[in-house]
This record gives sequence, C-alpha cells and structure tokens, in this order.
Amino acid sequence: MLERVGLRDAATRRIAGYSKGMRQRIKLAQAICHDPHVLVLDEPLNGLDPMGRAEMIDLFKHLAHEGRHVIVSSHILHEVDLISDRVIMIHGGSVVAEGSIRAVRGEITTQPLQVLVRCDRPQVVAARVFELEHVVEARLVDDNTGVLIRTRDASTFFSELGKIILSTDVEVEMVMPADENVHAVYDYLIGTGGGGS
Repeated sequence: MLERVGLRDAATRRIAGYSKGMRQRIKLAQAICHDPHVLVLDEPLNGLDPMGRAEMIDLFKHLAHEGRHVIVSSHILHEVDLISDRVIMIHGGSVVAEGSIRAVRGEITTQPLQVLVRCDRPQVVAARVFELEHVVEARLVDDNTGVLIRTRDASTFFSELGKIILSTDVEVEMVMPADENVHAVYDYLIGTGGGGS
C-alpha cells in the first residue's frame, strides 16, 4: 500500500517526520490496506503539491475502475470535477442536488446554457447565432479563437449551430458546454447567482 500511494522510499521513516502531504498519503494507505469496497475520504487532496494531487486523483480513478466506491468530501470544486462522475451538493444541511453534473445542470432552467465554440472565424459564428431568438449572449473569448454563447434552448441551439457552420464554411475545432462543471452548478444553485432550479 505504501508503494501504491508513493511512499515506499519513506517506509522506514517515522510518520512524525512526514510532511502534511505525506501524512495525507499514509492515511490513504491505511484506508485501502484492508481492501474496502467503499472509501469515504474527507479533503483527501489537502496538503498535496500539484504532482501529488494528480497522482492521488489517478489513484482514486483506478480504485473506482476496480469496482470500489470512492466518496470524497471537498470544498475545492474544480478538484471535485476531476474526481467525480456523480455529486451530491449539500447546503444548510439539506441536499440541493445530486446526480451527474450534466444531469444536474440540465435541470437548472433558470440559467441559460453556456456553450464554447472554438473555430477559425468566431466573429462569423457570433454574428449568426446572435440572430437566433433564444440566444441571450455571444461573446468573443481567448484572443478571438472562440465564442462563448448563452442560450435558453439548448436543443434548438445545437441544431441551428450545425446549420450555421455548414452554411458559413467555418472550421470548428471544438463545441463544448462551458458551465457543466461543479463550480457553475454550485453557483447557480447556492452561490450568488443561485436561487433554485
């Protein structure tokens, strides 16, 4: 287990001499040494350097692929995105959302869906999509390499976007939702932009 958490070289050292990140790793080794089916981890990435975080996230994913359930409690929302395929959001002692981030985001009808389109001519795409009735914003981003679009009707938008791309001969690199992440969903439901779904 020490090897699995990257502490084999420190196996003969006293735990009292370990750094905070090393102590997090030894706690994880203790948690998995009896081969549990369910792991409950509270802020397991706290104190780890970026390389250590990446290694632990990889280990969590590997444990999940082995058939284990890895339950992580964390307030670092971008890390939750990296680790989780399902989330439970709790606010004031009550569950406000649970499920996959995509499913939870899909139920938030009070906020327009944000879509990022990276392409060779984002100005053309921005001008054309802004003509659509359900589009509330089309803003150029990333040094004019993309356009961020907010729409109130996702299914109609994606259908219309395909027609726009074909009719304008724009070369598209990527089309992806820009707010299907834990931070955006948390903000919509609980944060300053929130208020319900």
